[in-house]
Amino acid sequence: MISNKPRLLTGDRPTGRLHLGHYVGSLENRVRLQHQYESFFIIADLHTLTTKPEPQYIKEIPTYIKETVLDYLAVGIDPDVSTIFVQSAIPETYQLNLLFEMLVTVPRLERMPTLKDMARDANIDSMPFGLLGYPVLQAVDILLPRAQVVPVGRDNQSHVELAREMARRFNNLYGEVFSEPDSIIGDVPLLVGTDGQGKMSKSLGNAIYLSDDADAVKQKVMNMYTDPKRLRATDPGTVEGNPVFIYHDAFNPSKAEVDDLKERYRAGKVGDVEVKQKLVVAINNFLEPIREKRAYFLAHPMIPNDVLANGIRRMQAEAKTTMELVREKTGLSYSLDLFVDQVDIFGNEG
Repeated sequence: MISNKPRLLTGDRPTGRLHLGHYVGSLENRVRLQHQYESFFIIADLHTLTTKPEPQYIKEIPTYIKETVLDYLAVGIDPDVSTIFVQSAIPETYQLNLLFEMLVTVPRLERMPTLKDMARDANIDSMPFGLLGYPVLQAVDILLPRAQVVPVGRDNQSHVELAREMARRFNNLYGEVFSEPDSIIGDVPLLVGTDGQGKMSKSLGNAIYLSDDADAVKQKVMNMYTDPKRLRATDPGTVEGNPVFIYHDAFNPSKAEVDDLKERYRAGKVGDVEVKQKLVVAINNFLEPIREKRAYFLAHPMIPNDVLANGIRRMQAEAKTTMELVREKTGLSYSLDLFVDQVDIFGNEG
């Protein structure tokens, strides 16, 4: 697969199935942009260790890798034009990460706004070294295939900015190898969870999954948080910031229906039940083609297996090329073979 297109990288941690928040925050952009860019999609299993290093969670990783590949293919990631790979299958990841750790300070990492949130969500009282270095490893993910753009949610922009700094620092110190990557933000970069308390998240249990069946969607939507000040259907309601209407704007293709619901909601002429029922229809209509594709790949498991194997081989080749450039620029290109014939100088003369 040879291309003159600029390169794109983004991905997900295999900690569970992907949900609607992933779709609006990044997946939608990936599907749209994969034909404009030479695209690399990473399943970042090493990143799961930063918050879930226990054996019971590690045992789950292979299952969630398979689930992630299925979700990628089901939403329209095309393996003929994109590369899907697993982070830990690329040995050069560890090598470049060690070098990059030397190019960033602890105070710089401590200023990353997302790390404290990650530690809090994982119930971690004291910051582990691996979690503090999470953004460095993420910079490695971006720069190892020499990516120029990264589709992310708004909450991860700071990680791309660090990758830009790492690329600049390396290039200034050793010589030009890496581009400074830019972010591409989704149209709805942050999707509130069904509980209305924060962003949609696997760990918070407030997610509608891309693989949810129609009944699961109905149950979750009908239990959604709405306007807490609205006690009766005849009370005027607030549309702005109301999760049900945020979802309507994102997934209901009928703008006329959404505008009508908003107008009646503000006037106290429609109940939450009707608004939610129409949202159930909209989300299920959106998910049905995804469900059909997912069912097809589940019935033909060799297809996703081959997609992943081919993607890993492709990324291994790219990583090898990158590290050859890195070793040449840094001077770390010497080989232990140079010393094999000189072993006697260490006192082992025969």
